[in-house]
Amino acid sequence: MKTTLTKAVVLLLVLLLKSVAVEAQETKNPFKVNLSEDGKKYIKFGANFQLWARYTELNPNSKVGDNIVANTTDIVLRRLRLQAMGMLTENVFFHIQLGQNNINFTQNSGPSNAPLSLLDAIGEYHFNDKFHLGGGLTAWGAGTTRYSANSSSSQLTLDAPIYQQNINVSSTFGNRNLSIYAKGIFDKLSYRVAITNPYRNATSTLNLNSTISTHTPKAQYSGLLTYQFADKESNTEPYNKGTYLGTKKIFNIGLGYLTQSKAMWRLDPADATTLIYEDMSVVGLDVFYDKPVSAKGDALTLYAAYNNCNLGKNYTRSIATPDPAIVDTSLLNGSGNGFIGVGTGNIYYGQVGYLFAKPKNAATKGRLQVYAAGQIADLEALSSPMSLYELGANYYLTGTLGPKLSLGYQNRSIFEKTGVTYPQAERKSMVMLQFQISF
Repeated sequence: MKTTLTKAVVLLLVLLLKSVAVEAQETKNPFKVNLSEDGKKYIKFGANFQLWARYTELNPNSKVGDNIVANTTDIVLRRLRLQAMGMLTENVFFHIQLGQNNINFTQNSGPSNAPLSLLDAIGEYHFNDKFHLGGGLTAWGAGTTRYSANSSSSQLTLDAPIYQQNINVSSTFGNRNLSIYAKGIFDKLSYRVAITNPYRNATSTLNLNSTISTHTPKAQYSGLLTYQFADKESNTEPYNKGTYLGTKKIFNIGLGYLTQSKAMWRLDPADATTLIYEDMSVVGLDVFYDKPVSAKGDALTLYAAYNNCNLGKNYTRSIATPDPAIVDTSLLNGSGNGFIGVGTGNIYYGQVGYLFAKPKNAATKGRLQVYAAGQIADLEALSSPMSLYELGANYYLTGTLGPKLSLGYQNRSIFEKTGVTYPQAERKSMVMLQFQISF
């Protein structure tokens, strides 16, 4: 009986795969299956894999294993993504994505024991182009600026400006929560709004500076309006592209907000038994420009962002992507490659990229793109602004947003945890080589 059942299952899988292959050949896209003759109903599959080789100058007193060391090298599986999405009817859309982040040697149980996590699981109903209503585990309510939800396979820099995802103090995987959302496009105006049920913070150290409350969180509200002066961008997914490699003419200005009542708490300096609750509120403004600059195919990418963050008195948050050392909470920057990228105050960010012209030899498909980026976090807890800058290059092996090699250099500020406002002590660097496969 079991043998017969197994044969039946195998036969069914073979027939299914055969039908998928035939349909894919007809559509000339091996990763898309049309469910209707006009292609309006479909299921599309995709994947993204990013492997890093990295050298890091570690923050003071960082430990690798049991030893305090000044630098280290490691191999990192930065991202793995497997996804399926599509229109099942004329009105119903779905998106499911599995993946994992930041697998390196610090996981003592071994990378093979890091399971795939559910990153996205949503269902949408499309009333028309102006109004889509959906819900699930998603980044549609992630934040206030473009890269609060970024398309990792098309990002200009070696990694996205992660601070835009970490501004949301109640997120998991940086920018995904359980949300109900609405989105749409009115002529040149694209919008997204969301109501989110945030995850509860498990632990918190109460002191005179604000930290994240461990109480059951209040609802979170977010929205982002984007005016598109040139070509329109797709709103099928929440994840925004970092570069179009000169295939579109994009000029967008975005304005966003994010708020959550009583998200933060701290001790009352006049009475240590009394708690002071503070709301989280963030406002963002950004500009994105990506256009070809000549008929030869060279293109310019520009991005600038500003965030005003109210996360409670003297709140700071370290970002380490991923941390190659053991976390030490006594360090303001965190251990390893951590830097103070988020906190109460004003945050500025910018990046510029230049894609060189297409090769004169038609047989050469590779394209070279160079970039520079920087972040300044002017936070009330720091005696001087935190500054971080990056330089790098991408080489697209097929000349498209697919497989690529990237080399990046990052330099960051290190702050001491002394005094009322923390002073800058020194700077540290990191060098990364990336190989990406994406389809």
